[in-house]
Amino acid sequence: MELTFHGHACVSLRGEQGVVVMDPYKSGALGGAIGFSPVEVQADWVTISHYHVDHAHVSPALGAPTVVDKSGLFGGLEFRCRSTYHDRFKGARMGMTTMTSFEFDGLRIAHLGDIGCDLIREDVEALGPVDILIFPTGGTYTLGSADAPAVLEALRPRLAIPVHYECAGCRLGLEPVQALEAHIKDVERPGGSCWTSGQGLPSGNKVLVLEPAN
Repeated sequence: MELTFHGHACVSLRGEQGVVVMDPYKSGALGGAIGFSPVEVQADWVTISHYHVDHAHVSPALGAPTVVDKSGLFGGLEFRCRSTYHDRFKGARMGMTTMTSFEFDGLRIAHLGDIGCDLIREDVEALGPVDILIFPTGGTYTLGSADAPAVLEALRPRLAIPVHYECAGCRLGLEPVQALEAHIKDVERPGGSCWTSGQGLPSGNKVLVLEPAN
């Protein structure tokens, strides 16, 4: 399996079962604050955490995928979706978002969407065991770098990929990914936008920073 970080919260998975794109953004959205190039991946499935334009742009460049925004069996993959708050005010400011988990090529993947509140026991149980975690870390609209240790402790993924942070392609007033280093000791930044299963999975809770591909 090959995992590619495209930018913002968008990740794609390519493996023996097909291609999954998660939370595709619209290039140029939010008055140009989303400056990444368009996501152009022919997908079999697209998962949507919430219908904000920077997370739910299912363009023709993605082909004719099955769109997944709720729990169920879609095209042979079983998806678990768990609704949670986009903020710390029970959704009063930013609404709701969806966490999604599923098994792909023998690995359990979880994408936390734009979660902006602490995980609770029911969230952890709903997501199930996690091999690879995609989690937001930029703060402002989601959980931030100071919240990352609690997220990792609750879910205990083998590999964790931070997304949704400030960088050249995202100008939303978020924390940069470097802010994680003040809260987590084991942060690796090898360069490149992809991770492959051939590299092997660590024993647990390793944070790998990928560079945006777009």
